[in-house]
Amino acid sequence: MQLRDPLHGRIMSLPPEIFEQVFIWCIINDSLAPLTLQRVSTWWKELVNSSPRVWQRVLLDDAHTTSFLRAQAELWLQRSNPLLIDIELNVQTPDLILPMLSPLLPHVKRWRSFTMQGPQNETSFLLRDYNPENDPLTDLRVSIQDDLDEKRHQIFFSESGQFAMKVRVLHLPNSHLLAPLRITNLRLTEDGLSNLHTHPREIIDFLTACPELQTFYFRGWQHNEPPPPDPIPVASLLYLHTLELKNTCMTRLILSSIDTPRLAHLYLAYLNTDFALEGELHEEGDSDDEAHDFSQSPSTDRATGMGLRNLINRSNPPIQLLDMDFSDLRTKDFRFIFERLPLLRDFLIVASDMSDTVINLLRPFTLSEGQSLRVRLPNLRSLALYNCNRLSGDAVVDVLAARVAYTDQCSDLVKTLSGVTVVTCDGFYHEHGEKLARVLGNRLQLA
Repeated sequence: MQLRDPLHGRIMSLPPEIFEQVFIWCIINDSLAPLTLQRVSTWWKELVNSSPRVWQRVLLDDAHTTSFLRAQAELWLQRSNPLLIDIELNVQTPDLILPMLSPLLPHVKRWRSFTMQGPQNETSFLLRDYNPENDPLTDLRVSIQDDLDEKRHQIFFSESGQFAMKVRVLHLPNSHLLAPLRITNLRLTEDGLSNLHTHPREIIDFLTACPELQTFYFRGWQHNEPPPPDPIPVASLLYLHTLELKNTCMTRLILSSIDTPRLAHLYLAYLNTDFALEGELHEEGDSDDEAHDFSQSPSTDRATGMGLRNLINRSNPPIQLLDMDFSDLRTKDFRFIFERLPLLRDFLIVASDMSDTVINLLRPFTLSEGQSLRVRLPNLRSLALYNCNRLSGDAVVDVLAARVAYTDQCSDLVKTLSGVTVVTCDGFYHEHGEKLARVLGNRLQLA
């Protein structure tokens, strides 16, 4: 010990900056070196933990478990603060990109550089090249595919000045593998057509990892599978204000499994099918439509209607815009939503088999003899009907004339229509347009 004391003393007398530089060189060969160095002695532990530069390199390798990687990322973030960090990702399967990065994504403002290596991706860049304004990451796009090609894929990009992230996966990651994603805009698409069978439970589970979501767009493809035997836990999306579902057979299960008390804009597109959906569900409202109106897509009409019923019953959302493009409902479902969406301002529907019974729901009515008139959808300002070929022109003219005659006079109680569009509805002829124009004037648009 006496022979070692002089050397030990000289080492101890070195400035801490020298040790810090040595530690940084150690990290070049071993990304986990800070954990090893702090076990050498109490003094070294104090030096390592008080030197943010030692923790600036965050190398995550999927050879470790996701729980280890999350703990590593959180520790490195804490110890490197307030310095910028350099992210390095070694990943063999794209399905792990989001789980590995999720603890770091809310802190993207502190990223200096990003490098990723794997069999299908090798990229390296400075964050300022894609995020010059140092914005937080709010936009995420996830493409679910049945086969991942070998082309290089840039997962971070800037579009219209907005910093965003896009990942391609074979399967959506389970929520327990993810730290909460602080994104506000999510675009989820099914981009494979052969062996792709995303389950609605996986989608809802992924949504639970996005508690701050404000807009959600989902485009699928119409793989027809029976509903799950067990209920899907509900995802609470307290800040979601815009939802778009397109080209999927999972509409009922998705709408029935989310809680959206702030939903204001709902877009439903290309949900109609001419085939029957697999499986049977029996909930209140599932009974046959008493109106027995014709439909080219009876099974999906029912599914979409039941999804909307469940969503409205659970969340009572303040929907102001409802856009239905090749997406239809049963007559009883139109009645249900017309009676429960008092804040709806804009209603657009394309290629619906809605009957005169449905349009007649917009006529002023009384609950009983002697009571004053009232209208469903009292805040409706804009109505657009495209290719609604089961409607008769006589019914459209009669109902809308009666509605505006009432609402124009009672504008202190209800809103009146400020815009009506009728385009390519087979039963709506030129003479109907002339009659309606005399009532609506320049509020009417025809084609």
